[in-house]
Amino acid sequence: MIATVCALCGKNQDTRELYPATFGLKSISHATFSARRVPDQVHYRLVKCDRCGLIFSNPIFSPAEITKFYHRSICTYDEQITYVTETYLASFEMIRRKIPKQPKVLEVGCGNAFFLEKLRVRIGAKVWGVEPGESMVAQAPASVQKHIICDIFKPHQFKNNTFDVVFCFHTLDHMTDPNSFVREAFRILKPGGFVMVVVHDTDGWSVKLFGERSPIFDIEHIYLFNKKTLAQLFRNHKFGVVDAFDLRNTYPVSYWLRMSGFPSYVKEVGQKVLSILGLSHIPFSFPGGNIAFIAQKPR
Repeated sequence: MIATVCALCGKNQDTRELYPATFGLKSISHATFSARRVPDQVHYRLVKCDRCGLIFSNPIFSPAEITKFYHRSICTYDEQITYVTETYLASFEMIRRKIPKQPKVLEVGCGNAFFLEKLRVRIGAKVWGVEPGESMVAQAPASVQKHIICDIFKPHQFKNNTFDVVFCFHTLDHMTDPNSFVREAFRILKPGGFVMVVVHDTDGWSVKLFGERSPIFDIEHIYLFNKKTLAQLFRNHKFGVVDAFDLRNTYPVSYWLRMSGFPSYVKEVGQKVLSILGLSHIPFSFPGGNIAFIAQKPR
């Protein structure tokens, strides 16, 4: 295990413990690092910086160990892809008119490239991706797969001033060094280019309702943000903040319940009731505790 420091304050941090760690080292495997698994209240020791409000895990596994877990991770969100894609496309429309008609885009943590493929087909975007999960990359459409780097996102994978947009959906909070991501995004974006990020919100309803049982407190998540700390992270690296807003997600009612912080017996009873009433697959829109954030590199 290695120590971490506040991504905003560095060694000037002033931290206090929020929650102790909840796992044994032998219980962790690649399955623990797979996308959208059912919340299990497994997390590192969580601390909060009283100087800036950033919440983060400390200590954590080494970056090398975490990378190994992600290489063997699997994709478990097939049923939600349609909903997720439409949500991300709606957010993308906020900057669509400000970029070229056929933009060059990169998605960091692209999974099986479902979003990149949609952009390629719908608007003719020229797409690239970075994804450490080997099985996820193998599932990507051939049209996109050849442009995916199967690795974690790191410096010097792309040339300066290459992309019009960098997407990072539910990946920034998994990174051991968010500052490195922001610096690199700035370097590879063209002047005037945008970075669009979606992360969990430490001020969101999920934390307020469930506390430590909130699914955002998870061993995959190292740095957790709210709108203020996320904006500060990007401003520290010369980005201009365009917008930060509560993301309204749409999922079947049964999925909302499955991914909630309710105890397992409540979920089991709830799922049975939903099934009996025929409501399990009814789509429901809700600001489920996620932030959509857009920043721009100066021209």
